[in-house]
Amino acid sequence: MSADKIKNQAAAAAEDAATSARDELEVLKKQLEHFLNAHVVPPLSGAANTAVSNAREIAEHQKKTVATNVSAKPFLSIAASFAVGFVLGRLSR
Repeated sequence: MSADKIKNQAAAAAEDAATSARDELEVLKKQLEHFLNAHVVPPLSGAANTAVSNAREIAEHQKKTVATNVSAKPFLSIAASFAVGFVLGRLSR
């Protein structure tokens, strides 16, 4: 066998191996995408929706609590707001 023939055969074998590896990687990629879409994304989406819903409920509850406290003691609320505003104003200089 000549060196050129061996070289050509080796190049052809390497190209076949590379093509085969690319095809197998493509199949694995498709399987992984299917697995993620079927088994991972739905639970994560549900958990995210639950977390957002819980955060909204907590924010609404805190809003009602603050409103109740402010209406129960309006002068104290005004004084606290003035104090916080004064301190922040002094710090921002």
